[in-house]
Amino acid sequence: MPGLTSSLNIGLSGLQAAQSALSVVGHNISNVNTPGYSRQRAILSSNDSQTFGALQFGTGVGLDNIFGVRDRFLEMQIVQATGRQKGSETRFAGLEGISPVFEETGESGLGTLIQRFFQSFDELASRPEDGAVRRNVVGRAQSLVDGLKSRWNLLQEQRSQADRNVGSLVQEVNNLTSQIAALNDRIATEPSPGADSDARDQRKALADRLAELVGVQVFEDSKSRLQVTLDSGAAVLVSGSTAYTLSATPDATLGNFFRVDVSLGAGAPINVTGAIRDGALGANLDLRDNLLATYQRRLDELAAGVAGQVNLQHRSGYALDGVTTGLDFFLGAAANGANGLPTTVSAASNYRGMVNSLTVNASVVSDPRLIAASGAAGAAGNNQNARALSALQLAAGTVDTNGDGLGDSGPFSTAVGALANTIGTQAQGFQTRSTNDQNLLTALSNQRERVSGVDLDEEATALLTFQRGYQASAQFISVINQLTDQLVNQFGR
Repeated sequence: MPGLTSSLNIGLSGLQAAQSALSVVGHNISNVNTPGYSRQRAILSSNDSQTFGALQFGTGVGLDNIFGVRDRFLEMQIVQATGRQKGSETRFAGLEGISPVFEETGESGLGTLIQRFFQSFDELASRPEDGAVRRNVVGRAQSLVDGLKSRWNLLQEQRSQADRNVGSLVQEVNNLTSQIAALNDRIATEPSPGADSDARDQRKALADRLAELVGVQVFEDSKSRLQVTLDSGAAVLVSGSTAYTLSATPDATLGNFFRVDVSLGAGAPINVTGAIRDGALGANLDLRDNLLATYQRRLDELAAGVAGQVNLQHRSGYALDGVTTGLDFFLGAAANGANGLPTTVSAASNYRGMVNSLTVNASVVSDPRLIAASGAAGAAGNNQNARALSALQLAAGTVDTNGDGLGDSGPFSTAVGALANTIGTQAQGFQTRSTNDQNLLTALSNQRERVSGVDLDEEATALLTFQRGYQASAQFISVINQLTDQLVNQFGR
């Protein structure tokens, strides 16, 4: 049977195990307010028994492992929810500021500017020979052009800001992925699975932050290394201890905006610009290349429709001298290099840059008598063409409003209202989605806190349990020590 020395070692193992467990409890309590901390648990197990004859005797207890309490599936859900929420939030922020600018009503509203421009032709029809009325037509036309340009330029500045954000976000993504890869290497070489719980918490915090920047999917491999891919699955960002770098390169096909590539070792970089969907990076790319660009295109189409229809009608009329005819009221060219301005607008045409190039004909500006108000040669007081120009405001089929072509279009006022409504509706949609995503993320985070967070009541119970275990082991050692003293004293006489 075991001797007193073996019993002393059993008591000592109990002391050491209780002391280690108390240390873990103390670590939990001290980190109760640490964001992202996962509570740790000491795993105790009995030591191997010893055989004496036909009997087996225990040899005490040992600390088997210390691990952090966490739910891997829940962590994956939080990462994905974080990317979606940040993407919706960023898109809403990008549209919130421009939505009021496109309101069609008000003194400077685009709808008001168009209405006043065509009303000026109605006034001209009443007094076709009045120089002040003709100058008013020119002024209203210039106000309309300025209104179109200011809105187009606002969208372009917002796109440029989104592009600058892309460049800085790519750098931050690379910084985070390199840190995750380094922690992967540290965790993979730990002496026992789950031993370095604090390193896992650091990596978890980095993954949460990474998800805010770019939509990703994460999972742990057999060596507990975190693997990170784009949420679309188009590319790997972290594999084991290797981080694959993103790069932002100006691309002429994108208007010299940044193209985002990922470098996968020795091969050629992969263009993932269109494959990044969520997080702040995905949202900025979407704002830059899709949402804001679409609004610009619709402004260009509106400008092309107004200018083209006005020019078509204006060329058929006669100036105040009763002789001059065939003159364009507006000048401008689209990105396709076409000469002059179109008389119809369809989704198949490329009107990019129309607003930027649009001007009132300089000849008309310097000499308003060239405005073709008359519908017949040699009839200075004739107002037929001025009335026809005024009627264009409400004419159906003047501009494409939904991207399906001229046939299903409405008047200019409809196009302005449709654009304003689209921006407002999309902004509201992203706001609602952001709120819903935040509610889901909050629920998941609360669930993670219940699973992994420190509960002081639980820790107090564990503290009392291990304290009593420590005291009992100390008392056991004291008893064995007394027996040893008695044995020594008895045989030492």
